[in-house]
Amino acid sequence: MSKQNLIKETPLFSELNASTQASLEKITKTITFSNDEMIFSEGDPAENLYILADGVVDLIKSSPDGKEQLIRQVDEGETFAEAAMFSGESYPVTAITRSEGSLLIISKNEFLSFIKENPDISMQIMGAMAKLLRHLNQLITKMTLGSVQSRLAAFLIKRSKDSGGQTFELGLKKQELAFQLGTIRETLSRNLRKLQNDGVIEVRGQSITIKNINILNKLSE
Repeated sequence: MSKQNLIKETPLFSELNASTQASLEKITKTITFSNDEMIFSEGDPAENLYILADGVVDLIKSSPDGKEQLIRQVDEGETFAEAAMFSGESYPVTAITRSEGSLLIISKNEFLSFIKENPDISMQIMGAMAKLLRHLNQLITKMTLGSVQSRLAAFLIKRSKDSGGQTFELGLKKQELAFQLGTIRETLSRNLRKLQNDGVIEVRGQSITIKNINILNKLSE
């Protein structure tokens, strides 16, 4: 996807007019990355806003005892680190790449100058950020209150929708999926086995077939 189209389709900037989007494009730079690179570390000064052009990026939070929790897996076209940059604080998470890909970067100083030159866009960006924050709060609530089974069901439903069919590839190793769901591999395997024994899904290696979407929908609530 071109830089122009990426900015146009990014939720944070989608409400801006074409002229303003073109001006914003001029202050972005593109970088490529390989698998398992650290973009920034938790506690680093928040100096940039990022847009994921392609690839996979995980945002990870560390606890005082050294445990790590996946807070969010960034989708292509999404921004991240914007709240930390706007607040002037440090990054609250660590960003690690999980594949090859590319990013658009907007530095804090250039973005603030851009807003000063285009003061009318401030409210539009604030509105877009409010929507993103509501979505993030919903995700955190589900992660905190939901069971592993409900998080797994929600993941399988999303993978099915993204692939466009009832049969799809899991897309990542079970250890990685367990990490994403906030559990351990053994618990994930036990929940997959239960769903299969109950006739909700069929598991063949990395291939998953949803046999009863209605039950899966209820489990995800």
